[in-house]
Amino acid sequence: MVAIKAQKLLWPFTVKFCFCSMYYIKVVRSSTLSVYCIVTAQILIVSQSFSQYGASPSQTGLFFDDLRLRQNNERATTQAGTRDGDVSYDYGAGVYRSGHDSIMGQRSPDFESARNLARPSVRSGSSAFAARSVGDYTNYSGQYSSPTGFFAPTYTSDPFLSGRRNLKLGPINVGFGLYQGLEYNDNVNRSGTAPVGDTISTTMLSIDANYQITQNNRLSLSTALGFDRYLENPDLAPYSNSGFVLNVLPGSTIAFDIKVGPAFFTIYNRFSVRPAARNDSALSQNQTFGVFQNDSGIASNWQVNSDWTLATNYMHSSTNSLSTGNNAANGGFEEFNRTTDSLHASLSYSPSKTWATGIEGGSSITNYESSFNADGALNNTGAFLVLPIGKTTYLRASAGVQIFEFDSLTPPIIFGPPGIGTPNQSTSNSGDQSDLNDFYYSLTLSNRLNARISQSLTVGHESALNLTSNFVTADFVNYGVTFVAWKGSRITVSGYQEDAKASGGTFAQNFFQYGGDIYIAHRLTSHLQFGAGHHYGFSDPEAQQQATNATSNEFVQQAYNVDLTYVLSAKAKFNLGYRYFTTKVDIATGQDFNQNRIVLGFNYNF
Repeated sequence: MVAIKAQKLLWPFTVKFCFCSMYYIKVVRSSTLSVYCIVTAQILIVSQSFSQYGASPSQTGLFFDDLRLRQNNERATTQAGTRDGDVSYDYGAGVYRSGHDSIMGQRSPDFESARNLARPSVRSGSSAFAARSVGDYTNYSGQYSSPTGFFAPTYTSDPFLSGRRNLKLGPINVGFGLYQGLEYNDNVNRSGTAPVGDTISTTMLSIDANYQITQNNRLSLSTALGFDRYLENPDLAPYSNSGFVLNVLPGSTIAFDIKVGPAFFTIYNRFSVRPAARNDSALSQNQTFGVFQNDSGIASNWQVNSDWTLATNYMHSSTNSLSTGNNAANGGFEEFNRTTDSLHASLSYSPSKTWATGIEGGSSITNYESSFNADGALNNTGAFLVLPIGKTTYLRASAGVQIFEFDSLTPPIIFGPPGIGTPNQSTSNSGDQSDLNDFYYSLTLSNRLNARISQSLTVGHESALNLTSNFVTADFVNYGVTFVAWKGSRITVSGYQEDAKASGGTFAQNFFQYGGDIYIAHRLTSHLQFGAGHHYGFSDPEAQQQATNATSNEFVQQAYNVDLTYVLSAKAKFNLGYRYFTTKVDIATGQDFNQNRIVLGFNYNF
């Protein structure tokens, strides 16, 4: 939970891939247009189920959907050349215009804004982490899904000003975005008894570049990277003694795309540096650590014939804690260092190009650097269906089985009292001897009522890796709706519920949580925007009977935020924001705290 304090201002500017996609559609042959619609629809609705690649089928399916869309875009870009993804708000008409007609199923700014509300971003104080996603290092483990795909960094920004400007540097197309922010936080250490304030400077640079080497070979870079600087109390930085915190947003990727006959290949390296929390109910600073994640792989997409498509992916992932040797309270955490090798495939069938079905699955081998967690093999296989219902509704359903097998652990040795230091300072290992043989399913309905109203509903049951047990199994539901209620407005409302259970061991907890978010933005003038939001989240983690190092701390967290954004030009804007965050713990004493933040920022898109 406490990772929120390290994630301030991590999404200061936006690259909207959906609007670039609208531009690509202009040059795609009509024979591929319907396939494109199916692919983009899959991406929109699969992304609602959020966990980790190789462990949860929904995230693995999302990867293949992103891959198919990427390679459709690559084919279109060969003909299109330089890209531009501007979107503007028509103040007179009270609607958003991209300059191109939207294809049903594409990611829209409406959905992106709705899903971002409960993420730990500059525009939200929420820290609603999903228990099913804590073990995922490839993205932020929020209750709501990432608005962008596997090969793209996550961003949020003012929804009224978005897009990307292109620069032409010889044969290279490149877009830059710069953010500089300054924040005062009166309780950086999230303490109810001895709060410490600090001023944090945040600098972030986004880069989106591509080089069309030949007609069928393309090299690209997409990243957002920067740093936070804790000016007064450097020891409070989440994973640095110097006060500097490096941020590389998840999804940052270097990729080389190749076309060989009917097959596309993508060779990629995906990297990130971000804060992570060891479990969902982390309320104190010593449960937050920094993590470096690197994913290297090769993926292919082969159009077998007009009806069948086969996609495959091999990926090697390595994870390292950046808090090792840190003298601060949150030092250590090297017990979570691991490597994972995954091989997965997806075979889809779409004879009419209006619906698609198929099978997908694979296997992952996970090895931990230390003996705190058990090494294991994660396997899943299942089927999926993507079906349009009318012209404005899409259904995606998937179901199958998951089989996890883990090595046996020796009986744990208790070193210290529970809740002190990192897990390996309390006990020699997690004590979990559990394997998994269970079903999974995910069902999502995505609906665009009209140009002003969009909504999406997802329900699911699946298992994923956990940090303090072998795995965690969750039942979850998410709903989001966004609409333009009056001229100049955008209102987004979203809610979630999750019932999760850790597999076992000395740290095992059951998690029941629910919450909701609302954000209202209003365009006061053509240059000035006002926004206000609220998050409410209830969490009830309960220690399992055999869990000697787990606690039960029911708590409620609420966040309020107010923003003013002034648009200087189509490329630049200032924003001023205020955040209030409060936590009330029902059982434990001394863990209640309040936090006030004042944020001043400047965005410039080159």
